[in-house]
Amino acid sequence: MSDTTQTSHRPTLLFIDDERDFLTTLNDYFGQFADVFTTDNVEDGFALAKSKQPDVIISDLRLGEGLNGIEFLEKTIELSPESERILITAYGDIHSMISAINRARLSYYLNKPVDFYQLKMAVHQLADVTHLRRQNNELLNTLRTTNLELAETVEVRNEELKQAYSHLQELQKTREQMVRTAVHDLKTPIGNLELVLNEFERGGYEDEDFKELVSIARTSTAIMRTLVEDMLTVAVMSQPQFGLTEDICNLYEFFMLVIEPFYKTAANKNITLSAEIPSDLPDVMIDPAQLRQLALNLISNAIKYTPNGGKISIKTAFHDSVLVFTVSDTGLGMTPEDKRNAFQEFRKLSARPTGNESSTGLGLFIVKKVVDMYHGTIDIFSEGQGKGTTFAVTLYLKPVIDEFE
Repeated sequence: MSDTTQTSHRPTLLFIDDERDFLTTLNDYFGQFADVFTTDNVEDGFALAKSKQPDVIISDLRLGEGLNGIEFLEKTIELSPESERILITAYGDIHSMISAINRARLSYYLNKPVDFYQLKMAVHQLADVTHLRRQNNELLNTLRTTNLELAETVEVRNEELKQAYSHLQELQKTREQMVRTAVHDLKTPIGNLELVLNEFERGGYEDEDFKELVSIARTSTAIMRTLVEDMLTVAVMSQPQFGLTEDICNLYEFFMLVIEPFYKTAANKNITLSAEIPSDLPDVMIDPAQLRQLALNLISNAIKYTPNGGKISIKTAFHDSVLVFTVSDTGLGMTPEDKRNAFQEFRKLSARPTGNESSTGLGLFIVKKVVDMYHGTIDIFSEGQGKGTTFAVTLYLKPVIDEFE
């Protein structure tokens, strides 16, 4: 076996197929390097998925009576959410493949007769992804625990401050590992693109299938682009030497340009978007790129978490060198825990995008970074889930007139 097919740990695999002889062959082959569990029964499959939490679940498309492989894999998402999934099929059914990608979070699919070496390579790659994801979750739990410990030790004396410094070093290592793991999250959209390209190579699809494949490809590229852009933004903003690059800017013109593209985005979800931007907003000294980041993230979040038919209101006011910028929506709202954790890096909250949009968990972290650079404040108002959310930002800006006095 070459090094390229070896995984960093012994993977756990779950195979389900209604052909017992095939299961025996799979067990004999893959049992040499993995812990293998097999079954020809969906109920036993569910039980094994829940109890064993396998790295990879591999299912045949046809499972006899009852559920098919896609339905089985879809139901295992709740039972073993961190597992990767592979579908094996003897049928070149493009509709089933598209359904599997969208519904069952399929990472690979293989046609029968199965090339065991190809399946072996796929299993090793996906097992490493699952292993890294679990390590990431453990590190996230460590990070949350450490944050609580730090909050309790900030008021203690010199000896306890040394202990806090040790925790901060651990946080830095944790963050570096989190970034590496986040990069691995690119593998799923890349895998989707590979599947789409495979279907294009195979040909023989109808116009509707083509449109759906293109939609999958566009969604995958959007996820990758958003993740990469957000991570690069965070990396740049986290540099010690990073600071504001201010220039003269008219606030009215600035906000009108920033908000304009969102009218179409909101209309696509049947959301009413209104903006109150006073035309007499003054010229001020700001960093246009960073203030744009703040506004774009808050508005796009409002659209992302507001269902069809909802409303979003944007308001700005400027008085005594203080800019107040608010974004209110009638969307999914936030729990008290969500509000406490809203600005943590890579932290995804309880609500999920209402239109299958992607979320990196970095948008509000970036917003808070910008607010802090301006020594401003940001407050969250929400009465709970389903009751909408308002973000209120206060920034202290320098009017241009002050620059020449």
